[in-house]
This record gives sequence, structure tokens and C-alpha cells, in this order.
Amino acid sequence: MRNFIPTLLVVIGLTQAGTTIAQSPWLGFHGGLSIPDLSGGGGNAISSNYTSRLAANFGIQADYGITQKFSIDVELNYAGQGGKRDGLQPVTNLPSQYQTLVPPGDYLYGNFKNTAAFDYLELPILARLKWGKAFKFYVNAGPYFGLLLHAEEKTRGSSYIYEDPQGNQPISPSPVDFTSNTDVTSDLHKFNFGVTGGIGISQSLGSRCLVFLDGRFEYGLLNIQKYSEDGKNNTGNVLVSLGYSRRIGR
Repeated sequence: MRNFIPTLLVVIGLTQAGTTIAQSPWLGFHGGLSIPDLSGGGGNAISSNYTSRLAANFGIQADYGITQKFSIDVELNYAGQGGKRDGLQPVTNLPSQYQTLVPPGDYLYGNFKNTAAFDYLELPILARLKWGKAFKFYVNAGPYFGLLLHAEEKTRGSSYIYEDPQGNQPISPSPVDFTSNTDVTSDLHKFNFGVTGGIGISQSLGSRCLVFLDGRFEYGLLNIQKYSEDGKNNTGNVLVSLGYSRRIGR
């Protein structure tokens, strides 16, 4: 009873302010562009110096109104994660004739393009605060949970193999083709967890439909590598998406 009375007073106050409690949910879908990156590296040459790449992001969502200005948004999204690295870098898929030439505890190097393409299924749970009339603006934030579906290292290009990271000491008599797709799913943790949040704007299309534009930042809090020798990276991306929602029920 001691906890019930303050709660009841809050509900009465919200109702008197013209706020509707437990509104009908909105169901919708969205899609857009993801700009992921791999941060960190843990001082390891094979997991450092990644930059952003482009990927897709799309999914479905349910927005459940607690009040007219506050709601809980739950989504299920496909999210492209990863990054890219171009230029001189460690070679992890050396041809067999060069594997015995690797210095102890070090790497051989090549000049090529490398894309780390990771596919995740993600579940964000966001608290959303809304305001406005003709256009509704909102901010949202919350945790997300990720499930790794597939991970691949895509390398392209040909280069001499070098003994040093500056490319001054070639040890191959001719350029080597580094074009390959390597499945690295088993080298990464299956689950990820992080925080996400951003801003958006929506426009009603009548009383039961709306379209929205959403901008969001996402950062993974867990290192994705299983093995310490592979370094330590965190996922992260910037998302821009368009969507459509429809009110369900009354």
C-alpha cells in the first residue's frame, strides 16, 4: 500500500494532464544505411587500423505507448557490422611456401584491400520520448542484444609480400594474389551486447499511419574475438533509416 499510493497519484496526475495511458501499439518496418566500424584493436596488428564501410540495416518494430509522450520501442533488425582496411597490413592467409618465413611472434605484410563483413541479428529495446504536433520529434536510447549470423574476411588485390610493415623489404619474387573470402564465424563470439540511441522525426498520415526518419548511433560493449591472439575489437555503427508504422487496435 505504501508503494501503491504514490504510483496512483502519478497516474492520476498524468491523466489530468491530458495524457492517455496504455495506448494502442504501433507496428512497422524500416530500412536504410549502416556505416559500421571496428574500434579498439588491443595493440594487435591484425585487428587495428580499421575504417568504416557501408552496409544495410533493416527490420521490424513495435512501439508501445506508455503515455502520449513516452513509449517503449522494441525492434528486430538485420545489422551489417565490421569495417575495412586498405594498404599495407599483416597477411593472415599466407601461401604455404611463405608460412615458414614468418618471424616468431610477428607477421609478413602485403598491400591489398580487406573487408570484415559481419552479419548480426539485433534486438534493441529503446525508451522513447516524443514531442511536437504537426511533426513529432523524438529521442530514444537503450540496450541491444546481438546474435552473430555470419562473419567473413574479404580480401582483394595483389602485392609483393614484405618482411616489414613499411614495405621496404620484399621477400616474394613477384606479386601474390590475395583475392579470397574467408569464413571467420567460428573465431568470433556468438553473442554481442551494447547500447544504442539517437533522434528521429515522424509525420502522421491520418490517425493510424505514420512515416519516420531515424538517425542512431550504436556501440558494442563486448570484445568480439574469441582468442586473445586475434586482438580486441568492438562493433559500432551509425544508422540512418526510413520507416512506416501503423496503429494496431483502437
